[in-house]
This record gives sequence, structure tokens and C-alpha cells, in this order.
Amino acid sequence: SSPFRRDIFLEIDWMEAFNPSHSNKPPKNLIEKVISIFDKQNISLHVDLGNLDGGEEIPHCTSTFSFAKLRDIYWEYFLHNDINNPRKGIFHYGIICNYCPDLNFPFFGWDQLDSFAISAERLKEENPLFGVGRLIVGAIVHHLGHSLGLLADTYGGIDNSGTQIPFTLQWLKYRNYRSCLNYYYKYRIFDYSDGTHGWGDFNDWEHLNFSFFKSSHFT
Repeated sequence: SSPFRRDIFLEIDWMEAFNPSHSNKPPKNLIEKVISIFDKQNISLHVDLGNLDGGEEIPHCTSTFSFAKLRDIYWEYFLHNDINNPRKGIFHYGIICNYCPDLNFPFFGWDQLDSFAISAERLKEENPLFGVGRLIVGAIVHHLGHSLGLLADTYGGIDNSGTQIPFTLQWLKYRNYRSCLNYYYKYRIFDYSDGTHGWGDFNDWEHLNFSFFKSSHFT
């Protein structure tokens, strides 16, 4: 890390894919693209897919998946059952499941909003025109934004379900908000918006809260 740049650390664990034709591990080339996007904002994004001694493939759940099960995974594979694990408060954490309790969502791993889960198989079923790798990485960037404090209360275009359908009132209102946090662009781009696209846009980058994931507060 550099004293002249912001750093974001993210560990990703992934479950073995049910579908043998693809992996739930985020594609390296797309992760590198995201790192490059952050780099242009003078932010060093460090994604641990095993290269920083953390990210790994973990066993898929053989019983009914629940939110309680997610907390168990957080403790076992992120904190390694160590309440003093130094990754807590340094790394954000993401789990890529086949079928989580919901499509993809942020969650409190312990006491802060520092984690998220992604249902890779369900995502592909609901978005057949996109490759599974693009769906996974789009969801990663989207939910990393949430753990950086970009929430629905921050701006009306974030997590607004009305933006998904072209030419509706909400889509027209926020179509210039070219951000991965806008549902319409969630799997189309891996960037946050810089607020330069005209009426209805918002500068996500200026509103990143780098300490939100270790001191979560809601208005």
C-alpha cells in the first residue's frame, strides 16, 4: 500500500459450482479490469482470491442455506474462528454461493456491514444473456459499494428497482446515473459514477466512506 493512495482490501471465497461448465471463482481478467477502474481514482483495490493468503474455494452447503449459515461461513472461513483475526476491520468479505437465501445482498458478518453474498447459479438463471463471470463481478462491485457506504438512503438511484425497465419514469430519471449501483447498469458496467453525465447523475466516488465497513451507521 502507499501513503499517497487509498487502499481497499477485499477477500472473496467461492463455493464449488453446481454447473461443471463454469467456476464460481471471479474471472481474473474481469477483476483486473475492476482494479484498473479503481486505480484511475487513485485507489488501490486489493482483491484476495488466494493471492493474499485468504481467498479460497470452500465446500458448498449440503443442507438448506440460511442467513445463520452465512454467519457460520464468515466465522469459519474469514475470521477462522479467531475473534482477534486482524482481517476484521481491514478486509471487506464476499461469499459466492450457488444459491444463497436471496439473489445477492450485503450482510453483517459480525457487528458491521462488511460482507456480502452472491447467488451465482440463481443469477445466471435470472439473467441468461450475461455470462456468469460478468454477473459475479458486477455483483461484487455493486455490493462492495454498499460496504463503502453507498446505500439507497445515499441517493435515489441506488438500489431503485424502478430503474430496471427502460422508458419507465424511474429509468428516465436516473438513466444518466452510470453506476454499477444503478440496477439498470449493475451487470453492464463495473464502475461507479463520477457525476459528469448530466441531469440525474451522482458522484459515487466523492461519497465513498472508507471506514463504513468497520463503523456502520445508517441515517
